[in-house]
Amino acid sequence: MAAADTTSPFGTYALSGWRARALAAAQAMPANWLGRRGALLMRKLVLKGGPAIIDAEVEGVRFRLYMRDNVSERKYLFLPQFFDAQERKMLRETLAGGVFVDIGANAGIYSLCGASAVGETGRVLSIEPNPAVAARLKFNISLNGFDARTHVEQAGVSDSAGHFDLVLDETNLGGSSLALQRSEKAISVRCDLLQNILSAQGITHIDALKIDIEGAEDRALIPFLRDAPPSLHPRLVVIENSQKDWQQDLPAAFAAAGYRLQATTRMNLIYIKDGK
Repeated sequence: MAAADTTSPFGTYALSGWRARALAAAQAMPANWLGRRGALLMRKLVLKGGPAIIDAEVEGVRFRLYMRDNVSERKYLFLPQFFDAQERKMLRETLAGGVFVDIGANAGIYSLCGASAVGETGRVLSIEPNPAVAARLKFNISLNGFDARTHVEQAGVSDSAGHFDLVLDETNLGGSSLALQRSEKAISVRCDLLQNILSAQGITHIDALKIDIEGAEDRALIPFLRDAPPSLHPRLVVIENSQKDWQQDLPAAFAAAGYRLQATTRMNLIYIKDGK
């Protein structure tokens, strides 16, 4: 796991020369099969014997991204046009001046997309339990001057409050999980009910919510959908499709709360609550 550099100024790890040109070419590839192959080739060339950390602007937002221990950071840097494009488009269309909650915020790809979309009058709550990843997230938020509109809650979301083991995937930090035993290494993290976290932050409505917590989505959302007032339910929910790992019937909980499945993408389910 690469230690986060949160002190060096942005640009310290910027690419130069042919590597910078290859990155630009990858990001400009068309969003089709051939474009994906071309972008993957550019990524392979840049990263072979190349840097572990890269500073770059992606889609108008600044990031410091780590190449060797987090799949989403590598993918987003070189293939932003393929990274949950439909989901993030719907968020941008929903969030102007609104409230966005990002559960499992990782290094901040969704959070910064949301912070850019909500503008100065909106609000983002980024929830991330892993302290190493939360440090990257906070740094990326500060790089863009989004501190005033974004709060990072270093915690996990579960079906009860307490401290629980977060099992680490050190080759892909985004794969760390409260639900899945993918390695023998774990750290204890604070967890709470989503409704408690929202109450502590004074959040009384949510325009959109994204959740990606590696198989623990049912634990986090079923108590919220069941017990939170309907006025607190977000209109738009983007959720990682981890149905094979869920122990409870989360789709049924969405239906009972008045949601309909709007779309199924390569990685996610998109739910809409009409009438909000």
